[in-house]
Amino acid sequence: MANFNWDDVKIAHQAAKLGSLSKAAEWLGVNYSTVLRRIEQLEKSLECKLFIRHQRGYQLTDAGRQLLTCLPEIEMRFAQFHTNLTALNSEIKGTLKITTLPEYSSFLHPILLTCQQLHPDLRLRVDVSNDIVPLETGSAHMSIRACEAGDMQADLIATKICSLNYSYYAAKSYVERRGLPQSSADFKNHSWVMPSGRKQNISFVKAINQQLDIQHISYQSNHFFDIQSAVEHGIGIGPIDDEKVPANSSLCKVSSIECKNNNHLWCVYHKDLRDDVKIQAVTQLIKAQTNQL
Repeated sequence: MANFNWDDVKIAHQAAKLGSLSKAAEWLGVNYSTVLRRIEQLEKSLECKLFIRHQRGYQLTDAGRQLLTCLPEIEMRFAQFHTNLTALNSEIKGTLKITTLPEYSSFLHPILLTCQQLHPDLRLRVDVSNDIVPLETGSAHMSIRACEAGDMQADLIATKICSLNYSYYAAKSYVERRGLPQSSADFKNHSWVMPSGRKQNISFVKAINQQLDIQHISYQSNHFFDIQSAVEHGIGIGPIDDEKVPANSSLCKVSSIECKNNNHLWCVYHKDLRDDVKIQAVTQLIKAQTNQL
């Protein structure tokens, strides 16, 4: 494969994914002729056609479809290769990428401050998201996750930060208007503020959802801090982390609902990065913070 250029492969893949050379040019910020030239250059290097011109534009050949299928896995392996190489560095410097849930990102703040003081050459980049970032791809080095112990992947090393204890609450203003449910038979007479998306699979959420019709749910959100705000404003009854209820709060716990709390907060990283000095430095700080909790 003489004159093979990896950038040409990525340009061709973008054109295959978008189904149009002009769309690929727009997405890449180059002109159409550049995309066409780079694809023709790649086809010459590979000695096979990736696209066939027809009346409606460009159509993928079998080789082009193979490119569309295989490149994401190749890119993932390159990202993991880069991550493994950086793990060999014995100096605590560079960038460490951490993903965390929105509700628990503040847990990291004192840790990051201490890390900044102890390791001034280490840059920490925190991505806050409800999505589970697959650590094996190298997209992130560490993650703060909430799940049951049995849900943890076998290739991850996990440190338990704390147990998560949720209860159902209602604002005093709501209680004054509607009262509180005395049993599950009374649930249909109340308005509910419930999690959406993946959080609907949490045990204490699923248990209540199974007893509700959709018209009983007045508000849904995929963020627990948003749910807490909605409950505090009297919109309805909803689950809140007991640790996040202020001491002087006007929230009233619903005693007729007993939550099954099986979830814990974890710090996790891939087993292939167990020797990464950056990860070990931050993990030690997280463990110290956990002991204080």
